[in-house]
Amino acid sequence: MKQVQIGKFIAELRNEKGMTQTELGERIGVTNKTVSRWENGNYMPDLSIIPFLCVELGVSANELLCAQRIEDSEFKVKADDNLMETLHHMKKMKKENSIIDFLIGSGTGIVISCLFSPYSTIRTVVLLVGIAMIGVGWFRKSRYDKKIFQYLGEHSKESFSEKQT
Repeated sequence: MKQVQIGKFIAELRNEKGMTQTELGERIGVTNKTVSRWENGNYMPDLSIIPFLCVELGVSANELLCAQRIEDSEFKVKADDNLMETLHHMKKMKKENSIIDFLIGSGTGIVISCLFSPYSTIRTVVLLVGIAMIGVGWFRKSRYDKKIFQYLGEHSKESFSEKQT
């Protein structure tokens, strides 16, 4: 999904409705600063906000995510494109998670098996390989988690804190 294009589309729709960022924010329960961040492409609206945003702007969620108005004849194609893009992204994330699980699991198995083997140079090398696999797995896991938080957007934390105050 194209965050900047969606932001511009939100700004365009808001202007068509003659609303300020503050007015739109008040109607959906966020600050004008949050609306500004969406419109600048810095953040995406939280999933819990999208239905309210769509109602206020007079578009479907599919139109919002495509960042354009969709004719009825194009609607199914655009919905399928959005679904395929999401599924492709999920497939990449699942593959990355499998690699992480393999590295950490195999590394742990190697380290544990080395604990029960006799002392030797080979044992030391294999032990280091196992520790290296665990380290690489943890490193990739931290990058994976960071990607997920970026994908979901830190705006959800911001939206949550705004609702609390």
